[in-house]
Amino acid sequence: MQLIKRFTKGSLLLTAAVLVSGCSIFGDDDEEPKFAVLQPISEQVQAKVLWDASVGSGIGEHFSRLNPVVEYGKVFAADRNGIVSAFDKSTGERLWRIDLRQRIRFDEATDEGWFSGLFASPFPARISGGLVAQYNRVFLGTENGDVVALDAETGDLVWHTEVNNEVMSDPAVGEGRVVVHTGGGKVISLDAETGEEQWEYEYQTPMLTVRGASAPAIISGGVVVGDSNGSGMVLIADSGQQAWSQPIGKPSGSTELERLADVDARPATQGTTLYMVAFNGELVALELMSGEVRWKRDYKAFENMLVTSGRIFLTDVNSHVYSLDQSGGIERWSNTELFGRKLSAPAWHRGNIVVGDFDGYLHWLDSETGNIVGRYEVGGDGVYVAPVVDNNIMYVQTRDGDIIALDTQSGNE
Repeated sequence: MQLIKRFTKGSLLLTAAVLVSGCSIFGDDDEEPKFAVLQPISEQVQAKVLWDASVGSGIGEHFSRLNPVVEYGKVFAADRNGIVSAFDKSTGERLWRIDLRQRIRFDEATDEGWFSGLFASPFPARISGGLVAQYNRVFLGTENGDVVALDAETGDLVWHTEVNNEVMSDPAVGEGRVVVHTGGGKVISLDAETGEEQWEYEYQTPMLTVRGASAPAIISGGVVVGDSNGSGMVLIADSGQQAWSQPIGKPSGSTELERLADVDARPATQGTTLYMVAFNGELVALELMSGEVRWKRDYKAFENMLVTSGRIFLTDVNSHVYSLDQSGGIERWSNTELFGRKLSAPAWHRGNIVVGDFDGYLHWLDSETGNIVGRYEVGGDGVYVAPVVDNNIMYVQTRDGDIIALDTQSGNE
């Protein structure tokens, strides 16, 4: 899986890396196992599959944060090539399916197709950003530089906008706008109704970065973004002007690799507190309106955090799982039993924390102790994004495109 990218004169040179497969991210892994072998557990949680379905061919070994989304009584999911489907969330019945490679709409004036060239069949659409459901639409982005809005009821194409930069994270949708953060260091706001560009903010990216870009968040008239230089910022939603910026990760070390400080995880908020974490930096709690630092702790992560019930749950670059207090960042527990298994971001399910791994296993951790209390193999060449939970039902997407709805036979409410 490609995790690192290098910018050279505007072009990308992708470098394969196995940064998260060892005990120490920069250490010599010849002397230590690269990942944990699963050990027997005292099983207190037993999973049961409610339904399963398939959406295309999945994402394969490509880097992607393409996730399912549950809204309007449906589960929306997509594969990298361009297949987008909607399923009944209770039964798994397929309600509609479209192939974006075949949705070519021509401009009568220019006789040019929206999805011409590389976006036309049989080439992949390279969907990697989204999905997000809002305003009775489903929004997504592609590595080809497209932002697309689909009708949530029918799958019909509503609008398509080219932003000329890779979109590798979820768009932020709200306050009548769709905001994307591209891999090339651009934050772009589009009108949610028409797709028309409203403004663009651009920052200078370093030569070497973690592949990906943090998903932006629209909060109280501002757009919160973490950048590839290790900073968090708020842009004014109406204009794109920067309101404040604050260092989250500070580049350090003698090599470019050691100096990676990207903020790739989605910002999380609770009240007036903003939480951000850097790949090679710190977990920081900020005052939302001013950017003032309330507290900071040494954690390195690029997966999204889970902020709920007075706690922060996160998986770090080594696939260690942590629980901290929101108020002061005091660590409650840590679990290192799954090191190197390329864990997904955590999800909350019936009082437990759930993470998926590269081998297709789901792991339930007790939210109070961090002990592993359940395990279930869904396969599918691995779970790469956090499960989505709606009304206590958990929906999982695997690398090969399986969509699985699960619940547990026991567990804490």
